[in-house]
This record gives sequence, C-alpha cells and structure tokens, in this order.
Amino acid sequence: MKKILKDRFFILGFFVVVGVVIIIFRLFNLQIVEGQQYYEYSQRGVLQERIIKAPRGRILDRNGIPIAVNRMGFSVQIAYVKMSAEERNRMIFNLVQIFEKNNEIYKSLLDDYFLYDTMEFGPKIKDSQDKAYSWAKEIGLKIEKNVDITPQYIFKLLKQKYELSDEYEDKDAAKVIKVCYDLQIKGYSIRAPLTLIKDVKWETVAEIEERHHELPGVTTDWEPFREYIDSFYVGHILGYIRGIDADEYEALKSKGYGYNDLIGKTGVEKSAEEYLRGLDGKRTIEVDTNGRFYRNLSYTPAEPGKDVVLTIDLRLQKAVYESVEKNIQRIREKGGEGNFGDANAAAVVVLDVKTGEVLAMLSYPTFDPAIFLAGAGNKEAQQKILELNNDSVNTPLLNRPIQGLYAPGSTFKPLTAIAGLEEGIIKVNEIIRDDGIYYIDGMKFECLEYRHGLGAHGNLTIERALATSCNIFFHILGKETGIDNLDKWAKNFGLGEYTGIDLPGEYKGNRNSRDYKAEMFHEAWYPADTAQAAIGQLFNQFTPLQIANYVSSIANGGYKYTPHVIKRITDYDGTVVKEIEPVFEKIPVSEETIEAVKKGMVAVTNSIDGTAVTVFDSLPYKVAGKTGTAQTGRLNESDNGLFVCYAPADNPRVAIAVVVEKGVWGSNTAPIALDILKKYFELYDIKNVSDSAKSDEVVFTR
Repeated sequence: MKKILKDRFFILGFFVVVGVVIIIFRLFNLQIVEGQQYYEYSQRGVLQERIIKAPRGRILDRNGIPIAVNRMGFSVQIAYVKMSAEERNRMIFNLVQIFEKNNEIYKSLLDDYFLYDTMEFGPKIKDSQDKAYSWAKEIGLKIEKNVDITPQYIFKLLKQKYELSDEYEDKDAAKVIKVCYDLQIKGYSIRAPLTLIKDVKWETVAEIEERHHELPGVTTDWEPFREYIDSFYVGHILGYIRGIDADEYEALKSKGYGYNDLIGKTGVEKSAEEYLRGLDGKRTIEVDTNGRFYRNLSYTPAEPGKDVVLTIDLRLQKAVYESVEKNIQRIREKGGEGNFGDANAAAVVVLDVKTGEVLAMLSYPTFDPAIFLAGAGNKEAQQKILELNNDSVNTPLLNRPIQGLYAPGSTFKPLTAIAGLEEGIIKVNEIIRDDGIYYIDGMKFECLEYRHGLGAHGNLTIERALATSCNIFFHILGKETGIDNLDKWAKNFGLGEYTGIDLPGEYKGNRNSRDYKAEMFHEAWYPADTAQAAIGQLFNQFTPLQIANYVSSIANGGYKYTPHVIKRITDYDGTVVKEIEPVFEKIPVSEETIEAVKKGMVAVTNSIDGTAVTVFDSLPYKVAGKTGTAQTGRLNESDNGLFVCYAPADNPRVAIAVVVEKGVWGSNTAPIALDILKKYFELYDIKNVSDSAKSDEVVFTR
C-alpha cells in the first residue's frame, strides 16, 4: 500500500515539474524570444472608427459656372490615450505651441464663459453671479462656501481641476485649460477622436506628424471644405453655412447630423440642404496605444451631396450689381427737388415671364458669404460678421427682394386699371377727366402736374392715364371700383401674398383693405382711403419679387408663376435627379383687359408724354413699363423710386422690378432696367433692329 502511494506521489510530482518547465519555457518564449513581436501586437490592437466627411454638393449658375465648390484640407484630431494629467498637459502644451507657430486659430467653448486675456466672464454668464455659479458647479469646479465668484477665482479652480502645475505661466496654463475644457465638454475616446481644429496649414500637419512621439493621441485627417467663387454678387441667393447650433442639432440628430457638422443657414444653402448634404462614410482602423494609424480594417466611402443648378445667370447678375452701384451714385449726386442725396439701397428682380425662373435677383448692399466660412477663432472675420449684423442703416443681410416691404406707388396703377375694367366700372376707351383737383370726403387730391404749374391732363383714357401716371384719373377710378375689388384683384395677382419662392425667409407683406385698417388702427374705411390705395399708397406694402411677378403676369397674359431660383438637382456625375418644372395658375382676367393695360405700359416708355419716354429708345424693340414714386413718410428723407417693365413688348420674355430706397423718383430707376435689358439682349441674342436708336435721356421725373 505504501509503495502504491509513493509511486502516485512520484508520478504527480513528475507532472508538476513538467508543467512548471513548460510554463517557464513558454514565458521565456513569449517575453524573450517573441516579446518584441507581441509587444508590437499589443501596441496596435485598438480599433478606432473615423468618419469620412461627405463633400457638400456644388452650387452652379444656369450655365454651369461654379459658385459654391469644395476643396480638401486637413483637420487635427485627438483620441484618448491613457496617461497622467502631467503628461496630458505637456502634450496639449506642445500642440498649442505648434498651432501658435503656424498662426492657427483655436476657438474653445470656454470662451463663452471665461476669457483669460481680459480676465472676465464670457458672454453667457457675465451678467449674472447665479449663472456663473451654476456653470462652475456643472463642470465640476469645487467652490468654497461664501466666496465671491470672480474670474480670478474661477481661473484658480480651473487650474486645480485640470491639474496644471506651477511650471506653467498663467498665460500658458490658460491655453492648456481651453483644450482640456473642450475635451471634457465635447467628449472623446480612443475609438472616437475629437476634432480640435479644422482646415490647418500643411506646415502644421507636417510638424504634428514629425513630432508624433511628443503628441500621443494627436492625429491628422483630411476632409472637404466649402469654398465660394464670386459669391459677393449672389450673397443673398446663395446664403451661407455655419456650425449647427444646439436647437438644430436636437431637431436633426435623428437624421445623422453631428455636434460638429455644418449646415445651411440662409439662402439656397439652407433651402436645398437636403440635397446639398452628402452621406458621410466610415472607416474602421487599427491604431496603437498612442492613437497612431496601423492599418485599415473596413471602409465605407462617403456619398457626395447633390449639385444644385440655379436659374440665375451669373453674367446678368454681375451686370445688375454694376448698374445699381453706378446709378445709386448718380442719383445721390443728381440733386433736385426732394433729393436729399441719401439713396443707399436697392432691390432688383429679373424674371423669365414664360417659366417663372429668376434670372437675376439682387439685394443691395450685398455681402460676401465667404466671410461666414471663416473659423470661429478668426477675429477679423467675426468682427466683420458682427458689423453686418449690427448695421441698422444699410441692413446688408436683409434680402430685400423677398424681405423688403415697399409701397408700390404708381406701379400699382395697372392693377387699379385691371380691377376697374374687370368689374365693369370703366371701358377700355372710356374717358375720365382730370381737372387738376379732386375732392373726396372733403380731402383735396391734386394732380402732380397741376401742383407744379403744368396744368391738368384733361380727358384721359386708361392708356394715356397709365402713360402720364395721372393720379386724379386713378383716384376717381379707384373710388368707383371700391376697396374690396381692388383688394380682390391685388390678391389675384399675388400682391401681399407669399410667392412660394424656394428661398427661406420670404415676407408676405400686406394690402389695403377694410379688415387691415380695422385690425391695425381700429378705424372704419373711407372712400378717401380707397382713392389713396388706388395709386399704391396708404397701407400697401409688397416685396419687389411680388411686384415683379405681378408685372410678369401682365406680360404673359395672366399666368401667375411660382418664381424659383433652383433649376435642377443633379448627381455629382451630372445625372439629373430632379428637374424643376414651371408651376402656375391662370388668373381669371380677360384678354381684352390685359391688352388695354399693356398698351398703357407701352405708352409709358414710348408716348410723347410717357413718364419714361426715350429711356429705352436705344433698344431694338419696345419696352412696356411703369414708373412709381412712393413716399416714406419721414422728414428730410427722399422718396423711394420704383420702375417695372417687361420686354420685348410684343413678345415678352423678361420682366423686371427695380426699387431704389430714397431714389427720389421712379424715372431715376429706369436706367437700371435699361442696363439690365441691354445685357439680357446681348447674352440671349435677341435681334430685331427695325427701330432707330435714340438718346437715353430721361425727360420726366415721376
């Protein structure tokens, strides 16, 4: 029995010894023989997902001229790497020094709360101790009881929180704190790096790669960046992109938008966001423990955004801008009665009367959307944006063609004629007499010619009344037609109504009506009100786009189109995804009425007593138009000048509306329309040279 137990112990001991020998051999093999190989495996065994940003779709003019494109640039990212606070701070300090050396501007979220350079609280908490206290507690600062929360105190706590040693001067510690704060607030991990700064210089990338051993976790990647070309001329149409804000992010995160994404804020960049935005790709890579790339494991390419082709002709748009700038200066210098030399802004709309396409649309003064592409840390750019936002005199960010509200003045008279004819108040050749003075409800109305000693117009038909822009004729006709009928036909032609244009932020405006006066002023409507409404005054306020579309509807025989600035959507390879078809409704107006009004508008620019006669005589075909002067009601301020037209008169193709704020007289704005038509005819080769050329002189100011 003892021998059996002894044999068993011997056998057991043998296996134990063998096992230990095997383990020792294996450990020797792993650590000594194959140690370097397994060390390398351990250093590159972390998976990381990186987003491949999709290029935003291009925006082109109708001829394929690029306005918004993309270019490739580099971004700096940081992934979590296990290290001490001292090592982390040293790494961040090294990185910040590289940024500063290459003039890279780093913008931190901390700037909204704490500004070291001026040692004061940021804009989000500077007006409240309670806000400062809440923010400090929220980010984990250990605030002592009964202490005054000052910027100096907060800085001290931030240094403690992020474990900044005394080896850093305060100004250097502040730079490190900014990055540490962003890492805390935005979050980052070894699998999901955080983008610190975008669109850095090649010198920055090269130095980061060269000094990667000093920058554990810091990597560079490339991505597309928006770039604008000649965007100054189409600023309000194009719009701009900026970083997504908190509200937008909450609303759109379910659609795949990220915290750092850019999004269209205004213009086509906003209205076509769903097409312009591409689909981000993704790649899974293997990195070492310092976050350095080792190899790709999987790859899903990004899908570029769709291209947007505009109806805008950039060549015509530039001509519009140049003419407006030239003529505003001319008007300011011209002088004369009622001219205070204060013309400073304008709106122009050019429509294709057969499709509703917007060929050109200018809001002056304009702005360059490229300024909004500058990073948040670009102080010069941010100052310029601040100036644009705060300019209450010129309001350059206001999109005047769709957001400017103006009394139409005498450009409304064709509508009064339409209402009178359609309601049977007057016949085409029926006479209304202008004796220079007319009384309604005890209110005295005067013909402008009579007031200036030129006598009254006498007997007038609709054609001559439109040509001479006789106020008395339309006061009388409007009173007989009635405000309800004027309101009805103004609505039929889209005045004071949304046009439905494919741009964000369109204003509706308002029309003269009993209801409007009662709601706004709690007063009854009187016949004298109708007399004023009939010449486009009182409460009428329309956008230049509405006015242009109304004139276009006259030109094309009563078809009211939905104006649009997007012509088609295409894939990056040119395949048409969506073609924008014309949308219109037929206005219930007779052909006879339209023809009568057209004759009057042709007479404006062609009859001997027309208010814009000879302006367009240099063109090889006739132009139908209407001047308008609208009082602003402000002392020592010039009236607004308006001009509308369409051409060629016998086969209309294009309609134009021009508004010059404080332009004094409507006829002052007609030369802008002349320049536009010349350029349009030049571009589209419309030939009909039967008429002889004449002087461009404007002979009547109205």
